[in-house]
Amino acid sequence: MDEQFLPVALATLQFEKAAPCDLYRSIRDDKYVFFAKKGVLFDRATRDRVIASGADLLYIREEESALYNSYLKETLVSIVTDPAVTSDKKAAAVHTACLQTLQRAFEEPRAVFLGQACEILEPTVNLIVSDDQATKHLIHLTTYDHSTYVHSTNVGIFSIALARILFSGDSQHDMQALGAGFFLHDLGKCKIPIDILNKPGMLTDEEREIVNQHVLDGYQMVESSGLMTDEARTIILQHHERDDGRGYPNQKRADEIHPYARICRLADIYEALTADRPYHNSRSSFEALKFMKEHVISGPDEQVFAGFVKLFLA
Repeated sequence: MDEQFLPVALATLQFEKAAPCDLYRSIRDDKYVFFAKKGVLFDRATRDRVIASGADLLYIREEESALYNSYLKETLVSIVTDPAVTSDKKAAAVHTACLQTLQRAFEEPRAVFLGQACEILEPTVNLIVSDDQATKHLIHLTTYDHSTYVHSTNVGIFSIALARILFSGDSQHDMQALGAGFFLHDLGKCKIPIDILNKPGMLTDEEREIVNQHVLDGYQMVESSGLMTDEARTIILQHHERDDGRGYPNQKRADEIHPYARICRLADIYEALTADRPYHNSRSSFEALKFMKEHVISGPDEQVFAGFVKLFLA
């Protein structure tokens, strides 16, 4: 069997720090050549050589993914806890790492990659709950396209930031467990055929059933990975429920829907409204929030929405 390679973002490799494993370059589809040996210092000259070639990625052998992930988490923890590093640089570091690890998890949702993603989410959540300026930078860094892993990264950032506002000072809420649920809420979408996921027109009844199945598919994938928590279970299963009972998969009504799911639902709707999708043009933040206030928010959502609006002030 041919060796499998995984992409690593150039931005996650730290200057003057030893490469965590052998690094490779892609010269064409499924063809990789050796670039740098494990232990070699990754300096600016090396980075510039890669950029000059028109690439922003290097590659590692899949068998060394755990080794690289440990390096990445160690690097992020060091950056996040270093008072000399500015908030914008901390935000950029965790944002890049989240996008990379979630892309891998959504493209190949094996337990090993889901576990690695959750490891990287830990310093990300810690940054959001401890640094207001970094959180503002993270919110401004959110990029809007129709990739599910980008959507999930954005929703995770919005949701943890909102949970911090709503539950400030209440230690009974486990932010790390919430983070796993928020960032993996749409994992089941990786099973939806791309032609349905990106369909520009109305879905047929059959296609809608396939899309709605992503909730249970995502639940089953996280459950089978051994990473399920009570918080993640609630978020994944309830984030498409509606107060009027017309949501899915269990048609829950107002008082049956957990606040965690409400947080995720509002962040999910906002992200969808502000992203370019095949079936609609993106709205500005103001337009999206105005639409949500007029057409989405019901009585039980009022307090959650008031907190959500605060994320976009100043």
